[in-house]
Amino acid sequence: MRIGGIAAYAPRFRITNRRISARLRMERMRVNRENRFKGLEQLDKKQEKVYKTSDRWIQRFIGFKERRFAADDEATIDLAARAANLLLEKTGIPAGDIDGVVFGTVTPSYLNSPPDSSLLQDRLGVSSSNGDQSPREFHCIDCSLACSTWVASLRHAYLLISTGAAKNIVVIGADKMSSTINWRDRAFATVLGDAGTATLCSVVPPEEDWFDRNNFWNWSRGSDGQVIVTPKGGSSQPVSSMDDITEYRNKLTMDGALVKERMVPLVGGPGIDAALQKAGWNMDMLDIAILHEANLVMNEDIINRWRKNGFKGQILTADGMFGNTTSATIPLAMALHGDQLQVGRRFLWFAFGGGLSAASVLGEIKHPIITTAEV
Repeated sequence: MRIGGIAAYAPRFRITNRRISARLRMERMRVNRENRFKGLEQLDKKQEKVYKTSDRWIQRFIGFKERRFAADDEATIDLAARAANLLLEKTGIPAGDIDGVVFGTVTPSYLNSPPDSSLLQDRLGVSSSNGDQSPREFHCIDCSLACSTWVASLRHAYLLISTGAAKNIVVIGADKMSSTINWRDRAFATVLGDAGTATLCSVVPPEEDWFDRNNFWNWSRGSDGQVIVTPKGGSSQPVSSMDDITEYRNKLTMDGALVKERMVPLVGGPGIDAALQKAGWNMDMLDIAILHEANLVMNEDIINRWRKNGFKGQILTADGMFGNTTSATIPLAMALHGDQLQVGRRFLWFAFGGGLSAASVLGEIKHPIITTAEV
């Protein structure tokens, strides 16, 4: 399999750190007002800390300068369709040559159905029939593995192509993370953003394969599932009262300190070691690397550990301008720095997040990549 093109789209609404800070202050005032109405005590200093932040604090402890939010009427499928149509336009591949969509997202456009992969087939104009009107085989997969989603989606595409089931697959990494923000949780409210990406994966002869089945590595520890969680809204704990909504129990919460405690040592040490060992690679073989952009400051801790173990390559990021776009972070960074994706360079793409989970892939660029970004 090779990657023929990568396209990215980010919504036009720029949300600065100051605007996030102001929104958190508004939430603090709302909570105090509700407490007065209910005859409860006002928030104490420790409780108010959850709502206090600033541009300086966010840049110091997270590293993001701003992020993009989609409009109210712009769903995940819209972000993905913008990126996917841009991909087809720039690569010149006809929609009829696409054999499937692997749609990576944690914010599906509809709660249960229809799946976004099917919706995107229609948005791209891919017919469900052959020329003789017989049903055309088309692979639709919706993939969700928290912030590890995009690498997991890429592996699905590799399996479809390497087994001969498909020749051209569009891999989507798209999320409207602004729809998941809990405005009573500074840890997530300050980092999340929206974006859509589309990657064209195509069949090549075995000797031209960028990847190998041993180049993909996955890890999970479900016992840490509550570290990043949406408490209400699923079949386990459905929304049962208006308080569940007004108090954001149906939105994401995170123990940021515990995420750092768990993931920095793993990704910085035994995780990357296991991925390299499986592939038969060494750290000094890597020319470029992209880490899931969860938190640039935390990522720097991981990168420093890599460098102490021999990594001398270049790190590509989305420059802290788009926030944590979850399924979109890695391909977004690639689309923004297409000039660095040169033939002959060996790469590492490493994602990690809720579950807890991690996923990585190693490979070598063997063909030119068309990249484009509408940001």
